[in-house]
Amino acid sequence: MAVLEESRLLKKVVFALVAFIFCQIFLVPSFSSGATMGENGLASEREPLEGKHLYKHYCAVCHGISGKGNGVNAPNLDPHPSDLTGSEVASLSDQEIYEVIEKGGAAVDLSAAMPPWGKTFSKNQIASLVVYVRSLSKKSSAAVETVRFSDLKREENADCSICHVKFKGEPIAPNLGHEGSKLHRKWLYQFLKEPTKVRPVGFIPLTKARMPNFYFSDDEAAAVTEFLMAQKDKGISEKEMNGVGLSRLSNPSEIEKGRVLFVDKYACDACHQTGGQGGGIVGPNLSEVAGRLRPEWMFFWLKNPQAIRSDSPMPNFGISDSEIVSLSAYILSLGKEAPKEEPLLISVNEALYKKGEKLVKEKNCVYCHTLNSFNSQLRKVER
Repeated sequence: MAVLEESRLLKKVVFALVAFIFCQIFLVPSFSSGATMGENGLASEREPLEGKHLYKHYCAVCHGISGKGNGVNAPNLDPHPSDLTGSEVASLSDQEIYEVIEKGGAAVDLSAAMPPWGKTFSKNQIASLVVYVRSLSKKSSAAVETVRFSDLKREENADCSICHVKFKGEPIAPNLGHEGSKLHRKWLYQFLKEPTKVRPVGFIPLTKARMPNFYFSDDEAAAVTEFLMAQKDKGISEKEMNGVGLSRLSNPSEIEKGRVLFVDKYACDACHQTGGQGGGIVGPNLSEVAGRLRPEWMFFWLKNPQAIRSDSPMPNFGISDSEIVSLSAYILSLGKEAPKEEPLLISVNEALYKKGEKLVKEKNCVYCHTLNSFNSQLRKVER
């Protein structure tokens, strides 16, 4: 009997192994570095569901929920985003659509405002986006579009539904686990006292979520600031900016190099404003960055946003270190405040820290935020 059972078990193992190999070879789509979409489009083998989620998170803010090129950021772009439901896009092959997404508009003689997503999305994710883009042109023009929060005419308490109904506690605000490595203390204190809208379309695109005013007293704001400033990202250090110094970041020639990169090469103004004169509304207004963000955090963010925030709507451009310094110099020059050095490692006031920790719990901050400390430079970026 034992021999018979072993024989049956062996047959099952062999069958499972053969089935697994068959699925890997014939059923799972793969992309080699030089792969094309194929004559009929490899994208057609993939389900559009993942593409739909990616599209709504990353693309709809410019191209619109329906794909008609009428997203909330579209009026800020010249030329306007493509109508993905029109005949021009429908006439493109899957491979051509794939290349626009992967390489960006500038690489295929289109607008540089369309960023390259090849270092942010996996090949299969781009293929899923191609499937979804194709599906947009097939939908009836009479179909009812999904309502987004930016279209709602909200009264006093209507914003409550953003947190309490729609998202049911899912994070719609930044991770607080590395604020001490990211923000200047003075800015954080002032923000807690009187929150302002940092991202016009919301931390999660199109939600338009914003921080409520808790009307903290001076002591309470100081306590929460102490607690949050103690939250560090161990992967972000000052050493990358050592040797650069504030003198280089304030150098007029470095600032001009950064301006050219900002406007011409990377078209950052397609998503960011730099004051009251034009610019997109997808990302934060950069006019007061010097008072808000630490230069070393900016360095790592520009190098790879997804290492710090995996779902960041800002693509990974693959920017070189020298270009990051130039871009930082330009961005830091935009506001009224000059770039400043502030030591990362400071002693913590334990009593104030504990009071701030208690307030963060009492105000249920983790309903909208996460509080997750990690080393961003050791974090594996899933693509």
